[in-house]
Amino acid sequence: MFDRLTGVRERPLLDDDELQQLISDRIDDDPVFHLANGRRARITVEVEDGEATLRGTVRTALDRRKADIMARALGASTVDNQLAVEDPHGEPARRRRHARGTTLR
Repeated sequence: MFDRLTGVRERPLLDDDELQQLISDRIDDDPVFHLANGRRARITVEVEDGEATLRGTVRTALDRRKADIMARALGASTVDNQLAVEDPHGEPARRRRHARGTTLR
């Protein structure tokens, strides 16, 4: 929660284990997180000091964003979203990083 007077985000009401379980359960229960061929997305959630880390593969960039928003809405103070987006052929897309001055293809 955000305190408008101090501009500081309050500590989550849940401890790390409870928050981790809550986020994992909500992602598992959401039909959006299905991959090609009806498989469930394999998303792992780790929470430390209220900060969530998401790892795994999702179908679309929108699904990746939804998982991020969901974790924040459930109480994560910050989210390190390391989810990869699956390509149309069912393979996880490689993370593309670019050096300064180069473009992505």
